[in-house]
Amino acid sequence: MSEPMAIKPNQLLQVGEWQYIPEQDKLMKFDAEGKLSITADLDNLCQKVANYFIVNAGKLVTKDELLLDVWGIRDVSDGRVTRVIRVLRVALGDDTREPRYIETIPKRGYRFIAPVSEIVPLAVKEDTELVLSPASTDTTPSRSKPLLVSGLAFAAVLIMALIWWLWPADNAATDDTASAIPMWRYTPITALDGLEFYHNVSADERYLVYSYAAPDANNVAVLMLQDLQEHKRVQLTDKSYSSFGAVFSPDGTKIAYQRLYQQERCEVRIMLLSADKMQVQEDSLLKHCGEKSVSVRITWSPDGRYIVYPNMDDVKKQLVLQMTSIDSTISEVLTVPPSSSFGDYAARFSRAGDQLVFLRETAGSAQIWLLNLADRSTRLLTKVPDTFPGNVDWDLTDSSIIYPSASNALGRVWLDKGEPTILAYTDAYASELQVTTSGKIVTSIGNFSRINPKKVSNRIKNNETHNEPVFSSNRNETFVEANPVEDGPTAVVSRRSGSQQVWLFYHDGSQKQLTNFSDAQRIRSLVFSPDGSRLMVQLNDEIWLFDIEGNPLKIAGEKDAVLAFPSWSRDGKSLFYSEARQGRWQVIQRDINDLGKREVFANDKEYYYESYYADYAFWRSSRDKQFYMQWKGKEPKKLKIDLPETQVILKFELRKTGIYYSYLIDELNYRLNYLDFTVDETVGVLEPIQFGRFSISADEKFIFMLEYDFGDMDIAVIDNDVDVL
Repeated sequence: MSEPMAIKPNQLLQVGEWQYIPEQDKLMKFDAEGKLSITADLDNLCQKVANYFIVNAGKLVTKDELLLDVWGIRDVSDGRVTRVIRVLRVALGDDTREPRYIETIPKRGYRFIAPVSEIVPLAVKEDTELVLSPASTDTTPSRSKPLLVSGLAFAAVLIMALIWWLWPADNAATDDTASAIPMWRYTPITALDGLEFYHNVSADERYLVYSYAAPDANNVAVLMLQDLQEHKRVQLTDKSYSSFGAVFSPDGTKIAYQRLYQQERCEVRIMLLSADKMQVQEDSLLKHCGEKSVSVRITWSPDGRYIVYPNMDDVKKQLVLQMTSIDSTISEVLTVPPSSSFGDYAARFSRAGDQLVFLRETAGSAQIWLLNLADRSTRLLTKVPDTFPGNVDWDLTDSSIIYPSASNALGRVWLDKGEPTILAYTDAYASELQVTTSGKIVTSIGNFSRINPKKVSNRIKNNETHNEPVFSSNRNETFVEANPVEDGPTAVVSRRSGSQQVWLFYHDGSQKQLTNFSDAQRIRSLVFSPDGSRLMVQLNDEIWLFDIEGNPLKIAGEKDAVLAFPSWSRDGKSLFYSEARQGRWQVIQRDINDLGKREVFANDKEYYYESYYADYAFWRSSRDKQFYMQWKGKEPKKLKIDLPETQVILKFELRKTGIYYSYLIDELNYRLNYLDFTVDETVGVLEPIQFGRFSISADEKFIFMLEYDFGDMDIAVIDNDVDVL
């Protein structure tokens, strides 16, 4: 294995219809006013391949050259190269039949045929318009118009683009602050097809252990151990169960991990490694997990005496942090999440071993908490509104916490201040991270899946076969919401322009961007009004209202409140949403004609919905956790809906003769169920639907759902410029 080449043009370039921006290592398009209109949808690896083509424009590039110079290895399959080329073509808008960017040379390789030229600013006087034009060294005519912006405006576009993609909503920075934040780049450590995640590096930084799920493994993950010096790799566990959350003991002789069986049986186990660390001498049971446990991450105390891991509480059906003695196997529950939370899903010992940092889920978002092991006290350190970090870590002095804070950024929050800041921008999305003994940052980069919305037939209402994508891109589309009016537009959340925005798709094929969020907001739900003319959008802990023209109005969002489950009244005159304070839910009602008026509608319900199609309401009780419906003028009736305790994503659609809802099958897959009022029975409609999100067309003939392809995640490292830790 050789080191991959550092491939990055250092000048502003015109690349066909795109511009390469070296500060962000991105391909972008700008409109006539110099405003960013679209960013090429490329992950870290694909961008490196694009850069390689750009610096070798016009030359024949063989697959062997790509493997050696970009991957730094020779044993990557041709299929992986082909996948990257396919992603590049989709992102750039290329066509294999009439290529404008990448030409395939049969049995030889590829040639980048788009014109590439340097953009050189012309000399201008102060306050005059600056014209950026291609350098005269390339005589190939460009198909795009020169970019017309002022020098200062162009610099502002670059800085604001970064803020737009990455900046937390409550942390507006000045241009000077943004320009001072470094750009860090990842170097891949692993390069397998599939998912490499839940990683841990040994204290001596020689060995790496991680979970690995191959594309054909049916969602089964095995443990892989890699010698980072000798570049050797072995598989530690077999495929008859899944293995997660592995962590080295402080002396590097053992590995603790979680074993999950298909029968929902769960164990925490300890491996004893051989002297060369590449074989398992013994694998013994330490502790049984709670029933219906989910995959978790484990942390080992610096003195080697304890491990801490999230465990499913059999009574409360929440993840709680549990500390178990290695010698006696005696366990202690450390945390008590509020009833509104799914629980505490990851933790990490401080380097001194006297504290834990842990992550808590609250209404679909993450919070970073601290636990003092001396007195077991806990305190909230910060909320993470823009992403959902898998794991975080301490800096080298236990003074701050480092965490993935946005799609392409790492954040830092100081323990004494509690104010989050951007530590660095990065060239890829990191889901979780570890800070090694020497201060290297090791992360899992990439995506678990690639998600696009799909429209299929509803078999209980439609006998015709229908199966087609609503919209397809290389960027994850995370929501699709059908309009309750038959000729109304469908709403889709897409990152095609670089950040999450809501797009409207009309029946005539036209599309329109509805929102223009300037910050790195994370959209969590969409709800059309009954007449289809307005859209309620929940993002982070705020709720906004948009009319069909895109005019925004913020209607909810307070610092100390957690918001969830927005809905409309049947007549469209009221809005409802759930609000959690001190861990208890209450339903808030707002008058659409007097949004300044705020009333507590119910304090015994977790959420509340009214059907657009029949005169009944539906809710879940916060007292007995049961589901109820109530027809107008009648008494409430308990419903036969029993969801798994581990189900986090909830979606319901209330129709004239029944309720559609998602039901968790396993960690990723759901079944769409239908509770039929006419027979008082539940039938399965569609299986599987990924991530529990769906929407039903106005006539009930079609189902909009999210379909995912198996993603790709690698372990990568930032090993320079991190002395700030």
